[in-house]
Amino acid sequence: MSGSGVEGQRRPEVLAGLLKAARVGPGGHRAAAHRVAAWLGRAVGGSARIEVPARIEGSARAGGGDGALLRDVAAGSPRSAVVAEPGRHLRVLALGVERPHPVLVVTRPSPYDEAAAALVAHAATVLELLLSAGEADERRRRLAEAGAGVRLSVLQLLMGGEVVLAQRTMAGLRPGLLDAERVVVCVLEASEGERGEVARACEGLLAGRALVVRCPADDGHVIVVAPVSPGGAAGTGAQDALREFVTGRDGVFLGVGDRHPISRVAAGYDDAIRSLAAARLMPGRVAGHQPGARLPEVLDAGAAAGWAAGFLRPLAAVPAQDRGQLTATVRLGLEFTAVNAARLLGISRNTVRARMDRVAGLLGLDLGDVRARAALDLALRLDDGDPGTARSGRAGGTGQARKGSDGGHAAQAAQAAHGSGTGHARPAATRPGPGPGPGPGGGELGRMLAAPPVLVWARDLLAPLRGDERDLRRTLRDWVGENCAVEPAARRRGVHPQTVREHLRGAEGLLRRQLVAGGSGLYEVVLALTVTGELDEAPSRGSSGRSAPGDRALVTPSCPATVHP
Repeated sequence: MSGSGVEGQRRPEVLAGLLKAARVGPGGHRAAAHRVAAWLGRAVGGSARIEVPARIEGSARAGGGDGALLRDVAAGSPRSAVVAEPGRHLRVLALGVERPHPVLVVTRPSPYDEAAAALVAHAATVLELLLSAGEADERRRRLAEAGAGVRLSVLQLLMGGEVVLAQRTMAGLRPGLLDAERVVVCVLEASEGERGEVARACEGLLAGRALVVRCPADDGHVIVVAPVSPGGAAGTGAQDALREFVTGRDGVFLGVGDRHPISRVAAGYDDAIRSLAAARLMPGRVAGHQPGARLPEVLDAGAAAGWAAGFLRPLAAVPAQDRGQLTATVRLGLEFTAVNAARLLGISRNTVRARMDRVAGLLGLDLGDVRARAALDLALRLDDGDPGTARSGRAGGTGQARKGSDGGHAAQAAQAAHGSGTGHARPAATRPGPGPGPGPGGGELGRMLAAPPVLVWARDLLAPLRGDERDLRRTLRDWVGENCAVEPAARRRGVHPQTVREHLRGAEGLLRRQLVAGGSGLYEVVLALTVTGELDEAPSRGSSGRSAPGDRALVTPSCPATVHP
């Protein structure tokens, strides 16, 4: 090859160099193609480059140079061209079969001998293969992105309670996947950099058995919605596969929710997030729902349904479709920030806040008070057939729940309450007496929370704090009493604000619940402290920059109040 960079090399050596340059590395097929072009330029003693159609068209419009020639070759007429000028010899070849073509442009100062021309032809063939593979990669990537977008849309529809629309949307990807009455939601947590690999692994493990979505609100989370089979197995196949996956992969955590109606995916997600908080503290890095650990499971079915129906009765005036959107948004708005709730629902954060404002106005609540949020969260769980709701199920409109048939549990729970006070209380199925009882706040809610099984539940929940030399329980009580404001709690406790923060982190570990971030874990602690009589004052006015709601231990609907998002 006269004047070439590989002059004197044997043909096998040259071709070996071409194949070495064509090896596909981390950059993919397109990077390999540009590497081959650079190698070709050196091999022929000149330069070589790949021009894409968009750049060719821009150059042609600008005029001058070889723009017009390259545009003709890109159009396939002709597919190749040779230019010979003093000190400049140009070869132009169209690559691939789709028009407009990318174009290989090779330049050298001396004429092409037979060997150099053959090398250009060989390199062009390799480049066509690499570019074709790169285009296939890009199509697969776009298809994967489209599929991920559809799955995210399906999740957001399910979060908003739009089950039929979610099922229709999912039918295009996986027909029949969501044709189930109940589902189990799981959440996996990995580092942000590993989430993509974890999501792909889950998609492979659960292909055709579950909906796998990268969480739009947390860059480290993967959400799995596993349908429950008609036989009643709670997505055990999917759960077992995920548990095995997590066991074999360090740094990944798994939270598994309880079974929920498919219309209550948001509640299942809430369950899974709470389990995930516990999983972070467990050696096996996996946690699931523990029966008896949630307040709705120990409430009397009739009393709970009646209270929730009365609490939420003003929402009955809202048209059914709007009411479903409002309650779905409020459930997530109580659990997450407005930004994250909006991402999970696929709406704007201003829409989330507006819906929260509307519900608060209808119910007459100040959602700036953590105890108001705790009461509303409880009412929503009781109202919509939470599977752990005192043997209740969905039976119709707002506040309708079925009583369970296990009639002997109240007596057992009462014995437990008057006995050792340890262990989980069993759900009760009989209505407590009509007296006001010693419960917090008085009224129907006070009587409901004064039941012996509820007291057992509250004592069990707070029991891990007992005996801690830092007196975490007192710090927690003061913090909640100051509407979850650290500095007022520190003044009330007589310690530094950083000490309060450290105590709260310690309480989170012992209780296996998120507190500082808010959400259902915090609300259960608020209710437990209320049940035990430790929250008997309203937050100090202005303690958190929000208006105090009044002098009740738990706020119930009374008069309209301003919501502070």
